[in-house]
Amino acid sequence: MLRNTMTDNLLTLFCLVDGDSVPFSVDIDASKTVDHLKDAIKSKKTPRFDDVAADELTLWRVSIPLVPKKDRKDISLGEVSSKEELDETDDLSDVFQDKLPKKTIHIIVQRPPPGNSTHLSLLEP
Repeated sequence: MLRNTMTDNLLTLFCLVDGDSVPFSVDIDASKTVDHLKDAIKSKKTPRFDDVAADELTLWRVSIPLVPKKDRKDISLGEVSSKEELDETDDLSDVFQDKLPKKTIHIIVQRPPPGNSTHLSLLEP
C-alpha cells in the first residue's frame, strides 16, 4: 500500500522537465493511469506545454534525491542511469507500489523531439 506522500489514494509526485532544475508537484489519484498523469502534468505546466499534446509527452520513472536549492543543476535524462519509461496504460498504483521517498524526483517529463510535435494550432480549422 502506498504511504507517506499519499492521503487515502492521493499520490503527490515530484516531477522535473528534462533539462530543468526546478521540480514541481502533481497530486493525482493512485487509481489513475500514466495517461491521466500526462494530462495532469500538461495542465500544471500551462502555458509551457501549450504547443504539445499530452499524449506526446514521455514519462520516465526515476528516483533522484533532491539536493539543497542553492546546489541544484539542470538534470538531463541522459545523465540518469536508473530510469524506466512508463506506458500510458499502466496504473499508477502498479508503478508506485512502494513507499514514495520524500525530497525525491519521481518522474522526468520528456518533450517530443523538435519538429515531431503536432502543434495544436495546426489542428484547428
